[in-house]
Amino acid sequence: MKLILKYLKPYVLIVLAIVALTFVQVQTELTLPDYMSKIVTDGIQYGGITDEVPLAVTAKDLELITSFMNEEDRNMILSAYYPVEKGTAKTIDEQEIVFKEDVYLLREDYLFPADVPDVKQTMLRPLVYAYLAKQNGLDTNGDTVAVMKELDAQMEGLEDNFTSMAKLYISDLYTSVGLSTQKIQSSYILSSGMVMLGIAAIGVVVQLLSTYLSAKTSAKVAARMRRDVFEKVESFSSSEFSRFSTSSLITRSGNDITKVQQLIQLMLRMMLMSPIMGITAIIKVTRYPGISWLLVVAVGVIICTAIILVIFAVPKFEVIQKLTDRINSIMREFLDGILVIRAFNAQKREEEKFEDINRSFRKTDRFVSIVMNIIGPVMTLVMNGLTIAITWFSARLIDIDAMTIGEMMAFSQYAIHVVMSFMFVTVMFFMVPRSLVSVRRISEVLDTENTILDPEDVAVLPDENGTLKFEHVGFRYPGAEESVLEDISFTAEPGETVAFIGSTGSGKSTIMKLIPRLFDVTEGKITYCGLDVRDVAQSQLHEKIGFASQKAVLFSGDILSNIEFGREIPEEQIRQAVEISQSENIISEKEEGLHALITQGGTNVSGGQKQRLSIARALAQDKNVYIFDDCFSALDYETDKKLRAALNELIQKTKSTVLIVAQRIATIRNADKIIVLDNGKIVGEGKHKDLLKSCKVYQQIAYSQLSKEELA
Repeated sequence: MKLILKYLKPYVLIVLAIVALTFVQVQTELTLPDYMSKIVTDGIQYGGITDEVPLAVTAKDLELITSFMNEEDRNMILSAYYPVEKGTAKTIDEQEIVFKEDVYLLREDYLFPADVPDVKQTMLRPLVYAYLAKQNGLDTNGDTVAVMKELDAQMEGLEDNFTSMAKLYISDLYTSVGLSTQKIQSSYILSSGMVMLGIAAIGVVVQLLSTYLSAKTSAKVAARMRRDVFEKVESFSSSEFSRFSTSSLITRSGNDITKVQQLIQLMLRMMLMSPIMGITAIIKVTRYPGISWLLVVAVGVIICTAIILVIFAVPKFEVIQKLTDRINSIMREFLDGILVIRAFNAQKREEEKFEDINRSFRKTDRFVSIVMNIIGPVMTLVMNGLTIAITWFSARLIDIDAMTIGEMMAFSQYAIHVVMSFMFVTVMFFMVPRSLVSVRRISEVLDTENTILDPEDVAVLPDENGTLKFEHVGFRYPGAEESVLEDISFTAEPGETVAFIGSTGSGKSTIMKLIPRLFDVTEGKITYCGLDVRDVAQSQLHEKIGFASQKAVLFSGDILSNIEFGREIPEEQIRQAVEISQSENIISEKEEGLHALITQGGTNVSGGQKQRLSIARALAQDKNVYIFDDCFSALDYETDKKLRAALNELIQKTKSTVLIVAQRIATIRNADKIIVLDNGKIVGEGKHKDLLKSCKVYQQIAYSQLSKEELA
């Protein structure tokens, strides 16, 4: 997680904005059930009546209500209303009414009952008495005390529902006055619905903004991470590459970073929203203590299921990533060697090898998929069971007027939000460990320490060419028990051509790789212009060297882009490099010339053409040192001869140093100095004629290729 937090640090303000937007979104979502409850209860059940004290009441009804009060309360209530005579027109609750009988209207300073609780509390029980007396047809003209005793017996245990009965009676009172309760109801439902739509709209906008910011942030983090991985891999020396296979690096920079991107988006959305929604919804459901225990049972089932499934699934996540690496490795090997496989009719063998790993991947992935998909049916069962349980137990509470239908619906919505929050947490139980495997794999690449680094105090190479010198150089590959090179010492002066020859595995290519510091020597030192190459910045050293590797590599693009290779090179230099490398006929054969398409890996040109174009790339920019690591092997003798002649002319003009590794005697016989290697040691050094006399290894190589007459 440190890696993710590190990459999220530049976006801390955006993350805080996402947190704020998520909080607003949750609050809007959890506000809607309250409005829905009010619409069902107040809007439908009570006909839109929200007043707990009637705004208008007929003189006859007010007399009935006050008959259930003592003298002091009666006087207080009568003082809260003022009389209006029959035939008077008034606007009440946006309705124009002409009263058909004498009425009493609540004074303006009493229009908000919450501000005058004495009136509300004083009228509540008398309103209920009057309502029940009318419902039961009781005679209130006689002894009201007897009526109250009879009604008290009926209302025993129903004190919590006095407000609902009072609202029902107020609805009747408004009808008696002449108010249209249908209009009151429609107005209430419409206004509440508009508020709900407004809140929902805010929630949608906030959710869209939050989703956009989280997607944008996660994409930016993934892009930065992918760039850093690419740059890190680009800085690897061969010793670092030996730790990671090519297929593994491809998987880490692609599949693994995609999983990290998904994790970041999950963190910025679900991991933020789940706790906020869960906590807020739990606070809401505590208002319903009678049935809130149902949530405890449902959440307990979800958590237990998640823990069990995580125990089985999490260990398999890393196995899947390793199997993915293996599949990529086999596929890469298969595609690179498809021609050889067909030539040896080995398709069946490759199919069996691929099927073995594919079968292992399929079994592991299927197991994980089955385990992860179990949570879906469990969640469906829990949510449906919870809905049934809420309906069952709420029905009993509604039956005794301890809960309204609107409250039951609101509780159901809150319960679903709580369950969904825990479901998101359950999903994270699976996603986070799986993604953390990818995070760890990416960290392994980024945290790998390069063995070849620039020094703190960088020495500066002069512009002119200088002496290249090996002083008792020894080299051992990382992890190897034996040295590849031992006590290698030689000097290459400006304008000299130094050739290297020897049997396979004698260390020729290794020497070439030590010069541009693709590896660092383990013993001795290499100096150029009198400076140890380890004291020089790698970029500056590489600017001095033109390198044509043993394996000719071309990149997708055209011929010109492969020769320039990201550099701005004058047309004259490109033409010269093409001529020296004998690549003119390659270009002339193409209709597009230098702009002829080159496929990835140069699969649409021959091996000899690839070598000539890679040589042209090395020669295209003026360099002080040119290294040709056995890159003439695919050239025919005539082309080889012409290339060497043109190269000698270039050396005479530029006084560049040329190092050639070759297997052909004909390629190196005219070199100023030939170094013969055997088992990592120099066994001969000198010109062609001298080595024919003094070096047995050189003699064996020479006589195996040419006759004595040809060597003379």
